[in-house]
Amino acid sequence: MNLIAQTKNKTLTELTALRDNFIADINSFGYTPSLPPPVLSLDNPVSFGNYDDTTNILHTTSDWHTLPQELKDFFNQAAEHTDTSGESFFEKATHKWIFVHELGHWWRRCQKQKVSHYDEEMGANRIAVAYWRQQDSYFMNWQLQVFEGFVSHFPNPVPQGISKEKYLNDNYETIGSTPAYTWYQAEMIINAYNEQPILTFKNAIKNSGNLPH
Repeated sequence: MNLIAQTKNKTLTELTALRDNFIADINSFGYTPSLPPPVLSLDNPVSFGNYDDTTNILHTTSDWHTLPQELKDFFNQAAEHTDTSGESFFEKATHKWIFVHELGHWWRRCQKQKVSHYDEEMGANRIAVAYWRQQDSYFMNWQLQVFEGFVSHFPNPVPQGISKEKYLNDNYETIGSTPAYTWYQAEMIINAYNEQPILTFKNAIKNSGNLPH
């Protein structure tokens, strides 16, 4: 077995364990998912992670060695102002943050939650924030600093006089995988982190990432 295959198997084992831990927590809260655990496919989607609710497959990235050089350059540049390498930044961003965010989409499908694009992404981000706050507060704080850097680095794409919710909902298909979408995700995550009262993971699961009324 070559190095890439070995690394891919290792990644799949680690992500399967993370998926199963996420679901075990849900079960411990007294909730039963209406869908089976999502099948994991390490097929390198452009978005680095995508849950397909028509197939119950969570598509994610394989490993650093499979990335084209331009993406390695992107992560190396993103890591320049952090305490980690480009490869480590990639692992944290894709195999921890984005992966759990996509599990949040899976849980929302279990609860038949599907609304506007903005509310859908905000819900998944609340779930991810609450999960990592509980599981690894050091990682959550590190990731928060990264997102704050993204918001300061990428310009606000929302035209004056239009709400950020409406602009994303109206332009979701064209904004995806652009700096504007990176700004949106980072801004939503910062807002989710700062919401009061703090949303526990149990309550995030209970409400499918929606704020209680």
